[in-house]
Amino acid sequence: MTMNRYKFLLFTSLFMFVFCLTTAKAQQIQATVSAVENGYSSILIPQEFRARTANNLSTIRLKDAKGNEVPFVVKPQEADLSFFSPIPYEHIKNTVDSTEVFLIDQKDKKKRSGYIIQVANSDNNKKYFIEGSDDMQNWFGIVNNGILTGLKDDTQTFTSKSINFPPVDYRYIRIMLDNKRSSPIRVLNIGEIKNSGTTLKLEKIKDISYKQTNNPEHKTTTIAITKDLWTPIDYFVVYASSPKQYYRTAYTYVEQQKASAVKNNSKQKHSISEYLQLHSNAGETYPLQDSYPSLFFMEIENEDNPPLKIDSILFYQTPIHLIADLDKKQTYSLQVDSNWNAPNYDLSKIDLDLPADIPIAKVSDIQVNKTDSTLEDKGYGNWVLIGCSILGIFLVFYFGKGLIKDLNKEK
Repeated sequence: MTMNRYKFLLFTSLFMFVFCLTTAKAQQIQATVSAVENGYSSILIPQEFRARTANNLSTIRLKDAKGNEVPFVVKPQEADLSFFSPIPYEHIKNTVDSTEVFLIDQKDKKKRSGYIIQVANSDNNKKYFIEGSDDMQNWFGIVNNGILTGLKDDTQTFTSKSINFPPVDYRYIRIMLDNKRSSPIRVLNIGEIKNSGTTLKLEKIKDISYKQTNNPEHKTTTIAITKDLWTPIDYFVVYASSPKQYYRTAYTYVEQQKASAVKNNSKQKHSISEYLQLHSNAGETYPLQDSYPSLFFMEIENEDNPPLKIDSILFYQTPIHLIADLDKKQTYSLQVDSNWNAPNYDLSKIDLDLPADIPIAKVSDIQVNKTDSTLEDKGYGNWVLIGCSILGIFLVFYFGKGLIKDLNKEK
């Protein structure tokens, strides 16, 4: 073979190697976007896209019919604003036993599990007790030997501390501060944290399932959660019918296969991702901070309690919207490719004055590149990369060796 022939074959081999790597890494999906009005529109990123990008938006593009990029900016999340709301109480000083009593009348008898107490800055630690009653005659213990610590704030003249207790619905609650062994502290307010009424908007996750397994020997319950690729889970809600009252520690983890030294033997290993406290407040929303693959687990520590009878678990994610200037007479394409880097658009540097009721564009005709998603989902992507690497190395050495032999013959 001639020198040019070798160069051509070597170039072709290297091109196939690079193309193979690029194809194996890409995760492609696209959808059609149509505006209902001219001007700025909101585009909700479909869950099928989120499964491939998680919360990384750098690989997303919006293109017009000619393939030109259409600039966009991510719509800011609506904040769930919270504020301190004082509640009325009666303040009683008891000089006989050196206690201060703060009596709260819960006329609505709503179930509560704590208050916020605002205290003037002090270096003291303060011991307290909490009791509840329905008739002001018979009092029952709720918290015994509680201690308030860290009662100072360097940025202001008071501090806010949480006083937590098990959920109760007594008509009357009294908080007693013990002044026998320390100087009194100045209580400015007692209240609760309320939100501004701006409810955090969540989107229920579609393609997700779970399986519960109770482990009596280890006093645990394992929940295996299966979802579409890297679909982000921001929050979840547990609905359990029994026991009526519970408080359990749980943690999430990802299971990995570890080959053993013994042939045909393997063992599982996992690392804990995050800890959670599950309790019986109905409809409590629990956040998840980490990103998880298509299969991960949640372990609930039952200790000496019966396992939870879980009726359902609902999973949610925070929706992400893109804002772009669209023409209702045109059709656009929303695309994802993992080979793309984060775009740099002017819109991200401009403070847009957008109306509250910005129109929402229609997203339809979602098309997934089955080859790429299947590779990624089944874990074959790495095997493709390894195969491409071996093929590339083999071709380079094979043609290189032949080229050296031919050069020696010519000499």
